[in-house]
Formats: sequence, C-alpha cells, structure tokens
Amino acid sequence: MKPTIITVLTLALAVLFGSCNDQSDSPIYGNWRLEKYNCIATSSYGLTQVDKNENYVLQLDNTGVFYCTTDCNNISGNFETDKTTLAFSNISLTEKAIEGIISCDDMLLERSIEANLRCIKSYELKDTSTMYLMDADNHILIVLTK
Repeated sequence: MKPTIITVLTLALAVLFGSCNDQSDSPIYGNWRLEKYNCIATSSYGLTQVDKNENYVLQLDNTGVFYCTTDCNNISGNFETDKTTLAFSNISLTEKAIEGIISCDDMLLERSIEANLRCIKSYELKDTSTMYLMDADNHILIVLTK
C-alpha cells in the first residue's frame, strides 16, 4: 500500500505538534534493535529469534513518530505512551517488493512486525536496555534491545 496523502499529512502534523506533550526524558525514546517477535504464521505466542546478522531497528522519537527499518521495507506511523502504556497508530508499510523495486527475503517478518505493532498496548523495561512490547493480555509480542 502506498502511503496516502492523509498518512503523510498525519506524520507531518505529529512532528509539528508532538513537542506540545514533550516527554523527552522517557527511556523508551531512541533506537531499539529487534531481537524477537511473535510470528503471525504460528498459532502460539512463542517468539521467533531474529538472526544476529540482521539489523532491524525500531526508532521511537519524542514527537510520537516511529520508524522501523528492515532489510527491505520501512514501517512508520505514530505512537502514544504514558508510563507503561504504548499504542501504535497510522501504521504504514512500504511495499518495495510488490512494486518490483527490490526483492525482499522475509516479508513474513515484516508482516508480523506490522501486525504485532497494531496489537501493542503496553511495554515493560528491563534495566533500560531491554524492552518488552505486550498486547492487552500481557503476551509479549516483541522484544527489543538498545
């Protein structure tokens, strides 16, 4: 799906007005490396380990905008947080493989991350270097490290 003008405008407005609710001291802001994720192809909440050679990064900035880079596409949108709650919205995924721009090796991983982000309701930090992203039932869907 190509980013729509509404998505682009929403991201631009979030950047412009995000500083009104500045929580720049939050430990969740910054770059996080994807370590494990819940694969949408399985029916359980068992986590899949990301290959150590891959560098998938989720960036959370203090304007409420997030970016996730993978080996092929990018996922972006908005997020809201308050103490331990976390919710992602306006999520868009570039589709370079579908558009024939490049060949993507692991679209399942990217689709899993996109689907998981839509379900995130809270987070938990461990020693400010590991973050667990969880759904409404406190199932861990994504594990990230600084």
